[in-house]
Amino acid sequence: MRAWNVGQFVLGGIVLLSLSSLASASMTLYGGLSYLSAADSPFTGAGLGYFYLEDFEDGALNTPGVTVSGGVATKPHYAAAYVDSVDGDDGVIDGNGNGGNSWFNSSGSTGLLFTFNAGVLGSLPTQVGIVWTDGLNPVQAQFFDGSANLIASATLPSVADGSFTGGTAEDRFFGLDIPTGIGSVLVTSGTGAGIEVDHLQYGGAPIPAPGALLLGGIGAVLIGWMRSRRVL
Repeated sequence: MRAWNVGQFVLGGIVLLSLSSLASASMTLYGGLSYLSAADSPFTGAGLGYFYLEDFEDGALNTPGVTVSGGVATKPHYAAAYVDSVDGDDGVIDGNGNGGNSWFNSSGSTGLLFTFNAGVLGSLPTQVGIVWTDGLNPVQAQFFDGSANLIASATLPSVADGSFTGGTAEDRFFGLDIPTGIGSVLVTSGTGAGIEVDHLQYGGAPIPAPGALLLGGIGAVLIGWMRSRRVL
């Protein structure tokens, strides 16, 4: 794994990387890192005001401030033999994802769009990650800002193994870290099959309430006045 500091991106495996635009602030794009458990995530939530990891193990998307365009939890809608969760979600890393849960859409080319609500969260997340666990080639993640403008995208042309019975060696993490915030992420894969994702994760710093900003400004003025009095 190699990183660049300006317009920074990280490549994992064989990645076809496309940056439609580079934000003025530095960013890090994770374009398909191998992922078997939460320990493989580059995101820890350190220094953030909020951080959530949704593993869908309860069969629902219920972490705050995010909605999904469609799909369902794989269990109980599909037999366990066809579920492809993140490997470690059943408590053991054994090359099989049948024991956990994930989020599924029957059309891989339509994919799954996760949209974040700054009003609920306090601010748009500055870190967003998602794990693709099943589907057909190619696999792509696209990240958009709060106005639905594309920030960056990463494509894996040949990671899918063609099996839909829970293999986890193909599972890949896509993520973006950018100070200006992320409004949504769209994950797609090839036509002719569905798509599964897992371990949606996102975090950011809440915007202070207007009252807190006002009090902070008044405090700064008072401190400056007191210092000027001491000089006089």
